[in-house]
Amino acid sequence: MVMGKIKILDESISNIIAAGEVVENPTSLIKELLENSLDGGSTEIILSVKDGGRNIEITDNGIGMSKEDLLLCIERHATSKISKKEDLYSLNSYGFRGEALSSICAVSKVKITSKTKDSKIGNSMTVLAGKVTSIKETERNIGTTIEIKELFFNTPARLKFLRKPTTEYNNIKEIVISEALGNPNVAITLTIEGKEAIKTSGIGLDNTIVQIFNGNIFKNLRKFKYGFLGNSTIARASKDSLFVFVNKRIVKSLVVEKAILDGYYTQLVKGKYPFAIIFLDVPPGEIDVNVHPSKKIIKFSKELDIYNLLLNEIKELTLGNDILTEKNVEVTVVERINEETGELEKELISPKNNFLSTKDFIPIMENKVLDIQTKTNKDISLDLRGIGRKNEKTGIDLGREIANKIQIVQERIGEFSEKESLPAFKNINSNIKIEENKNKIMTSYKVIGQLLNSYILVEADKKLEIYDQHIVHERILYEELKKQFLNKNINKQGLLIPMRVEVDPRDKEIIFENISIFEEFGFSIDEFQDKEILIRNIPVFDFRENIESVFQKLVLELKNSNGLDLREKILISMSCKGAIKAGERLTLEEMEIMIEKLHNIGKYTCPHGRPIILKLTEDEIEKKFKRK
Repeated sequence: MVMGKIKILDESISNIIAAGEVVENPTSLIKELLENSLDGGSTEIILSVKDGGRNIEITDNGIGMSKEDLLLCIERHATSKISKKEDLYSLNSYGFRGEALSSICAVSKVKITSKTKDSKIGNSMTVLAGKVTSIKETERNIGTTIEIKELFFNTPARLKFLRKPTTEYNNIKEIVISEALGNPNVAITLTIEGKEAIKTSGIGLDNTIVQIFNGNIFKNLRKFKYGFLGNSTIARASKDSLFVFVNKRIVKSLVVEKAILDGYYTQLVKGKYPFAIIFLDVPPGEIDVNVHPSKKIIKFSKELDIYNLLLNEIKELTLGNDILTEKNVEVTVVERINEETGELEKELISPKNNFLSTKDFIPIMENKVLDIQTKTNKDISLDLRGIGRKNEKTGIDLGREIANKIQIVQERIGEFSEKESLPAFKNINSNIKIEENKNKIMTSYKVIGQLLNSYILVEADKKLEIYDQHIVHERILYEELKKQFLNKNINKQGLLIPMRVEVDPRDKEIIFENISIFEEFGFSIDEFQDKEILIRNIPVFDFRENIESVFQKLVLELKNSNGLDLREKILISMSCKGAIKAGERLTLEEMEIMIEKLHNIGKYTCPHGRPIILKLTEDEIEKKFKRK
C-alpha cells in the first residue's frame, strides 16, 4: 500500500505558523495587547517596552479575567467578542478572532495575572511556547497585567529579521499615538527602556493632542465636524500624520484619504500632505473590517457616500478663505539717514529681500544692540536681589549666576558694536569661489529683467532664456554648501539663549539617532524634556526662514530620505530653505550676479533634478509671430 504525502501538521507547528500572521513584530503585538485592554473597559493603561520590543509589560484597570477565562484566553479562537457569524457584521469591539493571546504565547514566554471585581483574589498563569506551566492565586488590584519575555525565542528566523531598536520603537510610538487619539478618555503611558515616551491624561481629545504632539501642532489645527484639519504650516512630506478613525478604530482607507486630499485642493503644494485627525461613525453593518488579520484595512459598502460626505465638509472649511494656508509675512521697519538731506527715513522691508546686500541689515543690528543694552541694564538693576541666594536646583549663588549671564551678553554686545553684520549675512555679496566647469563654453548674454517676480529673462545667442530664480539660487547655495561640507568648513554660531524646540515624539529618536550628522552641519542639540530639545548652535547660513521651522523640515526630510544619503538630503534641504522664493523682487544687479555665478558653476538643474532654464530660439519666436 502506497503511503500518502499529505499530513496534518503538529499543533505546535500550526500555532507558530498562525502566530506569524498575527504577531509580525513587536509593534503588531503591542497593538493587539492595547486593543484587548481597551475592549476590557480600561480607563488607564501602562505599557513598558525594553530590548527592542522583545520584553513587554502592559497593565490595565479593565474588567479582568477569572481563573477559567485565564486558562481559555490563550486557546486559539477563544473570544468573548462574538458568538455567531452574524456578529461579524455588527462589530463594536477591536478584537473578535480570538487569535492574539494564543499567537503571542506561541512565540514567547508569558506571564498573565488578572482579577475581576467579583473575585476576592487574583490569579497568575505562566505560559511557555503556548503551554501552561503554572497557575496560582495572587494578590492584585482589579485588572490585568501581561508580561512578555524573549519574544520569538523559539522562532530564530523571525528574530533574525527584527529591525533595529530605534525603528521598532518609532513604530511602537505610532501605534500608541493612534490608539491614544482614538481613545482620548483613556490615560495611556508608554515607557521605552525605562524612560517615559508618551503620556496622556485621558481627559479629552484637545488635551491628548497637546500631550502627544505639542502646543504648536494644536494651534495650527482647525476643528470641524469630523475632527481636526491642519494648515500648511504643519504639512508633512508623507502621510504619516493622516489619522483616520472609523468607529474609533485606526484604519487605512484610500477613499477617505482621497476625500481629504481633494478637499484641500490647491492649499497644499505638490508632494505635501496635511496633518489631519478624522473620526467617522459608520453603522457596523456598512463596513467590513475582516479584510486583513491586522484589521487596519477596511471596506465601505457605500464608498461614494463616504467620499462626498467628507469632501463637502472639508471644502466648506477651505474654499473661499485661507484658513488652512500658512501666514508667514515678515516685515521689518528699517531706519536710514539720507546722505543727501541728512534726514531720518523709515522704510518697510521684508528681511528676505535684497539678499545680496548687507547694508539693509546694519540698522537692524544696531537696534538689536540697543535692545540688548537696555535689557542688560534692566536685568542688572532687577537681579541684584539675587546676591546671597542660591539656585535651588544647581546650588550656585544666584548673584554669581546672573553676573556670568550679564558678562556673556556684554561680550555679544561688543561683537555687535563693531558694526559687523551677523555671520549669516557677512559674505552674501562676496563672489562664491567655485571651480569652473572646464568643459563649458561661456557665451555672451544680457539680463533683460524679471518676469512675475519669479523668473529672470536673459537674451543669449539669439535665444530668450527664462531662468527660475529660486532654482538658480538653490543651485548656487548647494554647490557652496557641498564644498564647505567636503572641506569640513561649515561654520556654526552659538545662540545666546538656547532655543527650545517642541518635537513630535516619533521624531525624537530620529534626531538623536542622526545626531552626528546634525553636528556635521553645525547644529548642537541636547535633550531637554519629553517633547522638547535644546538647540545650542546653528550653522552660519541665511535660511531666510525661522530656524525652528527649518529644523523641523530637516527632520521631516530625514524621515523620508527614501534611501538617499542623509548628508546629501540635508545639503539639498538647506539649499532649498536658503534660496530666494518665487515672488521676490530682485534688482538688475542681483539678477546679473546670480546668472554669472550659475554660469561659473556650469550646472543647469537644481539639486532635485529640475531644469533651471527654459529656452525659446529666435526661430520659435518668429514662428509664433507668423514671421515664418
